[in-house]
Amino acid sequence: MKYHLEFSQFHIVGNSLLVECSGYIEDDAILSGNYSRPKVVLYFDNGKENRRLPLVLQDVQYLGNRCIFEGRYRYKLEAVYWSTRGMLLDSQLSLKFSYGSYYEEQAAFSLGEGALECDEVKWICTMQENRFSLSPIAPKKSSALKRAIIRPLAKLFDLISLLLAFCLIPWFLLEALLAFIGIARWDKRVHSKNPLRRIVGHVNGRVAAFARRKVTLVKLFKTMIQCLYKLCCLFKIRPNRITFISMRRTDLSGNFAFVYEQMKDREDLDIHFILTYSSSVWMSLKDVFRFCYACAVSKVIVLDEFTPQIHYLNLRAETKLIQLWHACGAFKTFGFTRLGKPAGSPQATRNHRSYDYVTVSSTYCKRCHSEGFGISDEKIIPTGIARTDVFFDEGYKQKVREAFYEQYPALKEKKILLFAPTFRGTVKEKAYYPMERMDFKALYEAIGEEYAIIVKHHPFVADSHPIPEEYQEFILDLSAESELNDLLFVSDLIITDYSSLVFEAALLKIPMLFYVFDLNDYIRQRDFYFDLRLESPGKLVFSQGELTQAILEKDFGAERMDAFAKMFFDDFDGRSTERIVALIDKALKE
Repeated sequence: MKYHLEFSQFHIVGNSLLVECSGYIEDDAILSGNYSRPKVVLYFDNGKENRRLPLVLQDVQYLGNRCIFEGRYRYKLEAVYWSTRGMLLDSQLSLKFSYGSYYEEQAAFSLGEGALECDEVKWICTMQENRFSLSPIAPKKSSALKRAIIRPLAKLFDLISLLLAFCLIPWFLLEALLAFIGIARWDKRVHSKNPLRRIVGHVNGRVAAFARRKVTLVKLFKTMIQCLYKLCCLFKIRPNRITFISMRRTDLSGNFAFVYEQMKDREDLDIHFILTYSSSVWMSLKDVFRFCYACAVSKVIVLDEFTPQIHYLNLRAETKLIQLWHACGAFKTFGFTRLGKPAGSPQATRNHRSYDYVTVSSTYCKRCHSEGFGISDEKIIPTGIARTDVFFDEGYKQKVREAFYEQYPALKEKKILLFAPTFRGTVKEKAYYPMERMDFKALYEAIGEEYAIIVKHHPFVADSHPIPEEYQEFILDLSAESELNDLLFVSDLIITDYSSLVFEAALLKIPMLFYVFDLNDYIRQRDFYFDLRLESPGKLVFSQGELTQAILEKDFGAERMDAFAKMFFDDFDGRSTERIVALIDKALKE
């Protein structure tokens, strides 16, 4: 494969880096219709911390055997690093390039005339051997008078303004009520048609205008947590205290259950749990107190999912934060990798960057999670995923099968087809699956003699799939009832699309079909960490007719399954939990 990268803009203005890039790829595979999507990643390294940031490619076209692309994005340089952001360290910037299965760690590029520009007031930018060097210039120190008198007075004035604004809330509320009946005017920033939201928006807008700062309920909640945490830091850290925190489950399950099972009998550990379900940043007052105290006194905090409340806090240096990310492998892009895409995460937040360690399933996943979480490569540890250990426990698998067929004896003589797609939509509250794209009556009538069908939608999908009454004995919707992993132990064929269950299924060597009728749209809106067309462990089908034909012909495209499993799992020994416990022990000693 031949490629060319050229930068027409590499321009630093203040604390912003504007990058404009164009290029092309020549590959005979493009002639056969095998279209991959190029990816350019900016790799920053200041010697103490590194960071991967994707360059957003807005225009990708395929002409003959060429793929032509253009990209443009503005990055906030002060937000690139997190833990070393105030150290003014020199940084090296290189490029990483991939297309399909091709990957180059340090890509070659050329600079257009006048492409390299820099605001000399804050940065010095040079280039050597395809690497940019960025040297921040320390800001001039303000005068002693400004530091000693003017700044403290300005902060005092801001504080008094904020307090007065809160004192005036009753007056602002009266204004809103008068505006509601047409006597007064609404605040100009109020646009909602909902009466309650209009009143709240008016009060919030008036407070923000008077205090000269944006004030929201979320910000107040965040400030409350931060203040309470600082008070709790008056207590000493307990050197053997481990707290497991989850905002997505109320029971001890998933990775937490496997790790706790191996640690529960150890008398040298003080283990605690905060298990609750919260679809937003809000928590009950009781949970807020428990949360802040636990974060203040725990030596190790273990998470299993994105937990926004933890990132509000400047955790003590002695406290170690470990993320046991719930998903295997690295399939759909997440976190900072989604820059420039719908509902993509901006890079200017602390979210995910507080982690000291993240456990993943393989070495290949290190760069994916490093990019997604915005943290250094060395913080990503390929221990394996704890909950996959059960896949190597033959006794447990047999027990699950016996329990399943005892509950559904009519399915014992059938092969099991598991339909388990992911959701569409950008947030949980708007999640859905286009039910009209799967006609179970037609599918079952085509394959019914051999298969029974189990439907398992993503937990975010609230709607139920319509199932014909005459076939309800052999088409079961278990979306709200069964553990997905357990269903894999009775499945003979899986139909999915972009669900991360493909990694677990590859471990068990279950044939898969990928029903991806909206693949191009999904790539444009979400994208993947690997090329699904080249690396998928099963056949891609784009209509229900193709799907039915593949099932009848047993054309599952399973020849790539072993290579896929080896890409996303370093170990096949059922001892991932042991490695995670060893990592926690290491963190306790640091």
